Amino acid sequence: MKTFLIIVGLVVAGYFAYQKYVKGGGPLAITDPVYAEMRAGTVVQGREIEMAIFVRARNQLDCSGGAREMWAAALKDCPSCTLQAPKCSDQLAPRYAKLFDDVPIPSTYLSATSGGLDERDGRIVVYGLTDAEGAIVCETLRTQLAARYRGKTHCVKPSG
Repeated sequence: MKTFLIIVGLVVAGYFAYQKYVKGGGPLAITDPVYAEMRAGTVVQGREIEMAIFVRARNQLDCSGGAREMWAAALKDCPSCTLQAPKCSDQLAPRYAKLFDDVPIPSTYLSATSGGLDERDGRIVVYGLTDAEGAIVCETLRTQLAARYRGKTHCVKPSG
């Protein structure tokens, strides 16, 4: 579980560092967003754990630019992790779109709202955890992200 948390933290940090230092600035308001969806899974102590990251990008190029390479590179140190190819789409399924309104779902998730032109809104959900584990994982991710991200970060408690 600790290795998975470290890898999750590296993925988050890598994505936002990529957005800040490689991609550069961005618009003040994203009018026609494209959403990146990235997923990885692993088995920890006999339990299946899945992580889903959703990012609101300014356009298709912003969404696809480097996401696949960054995601794969961050997971190279996790031999048990399986990676699904990152997807970019104009719309998220309704069950995921509500994450960007901070609507509670059955799992705790991390909400990150952009604090500058070089940042993007993002949400991270880790499935397969108890409520207590989800709260700990979310707070760990929030702390790691807050060190590199100027925007607001908080954990959204589960609905159940």
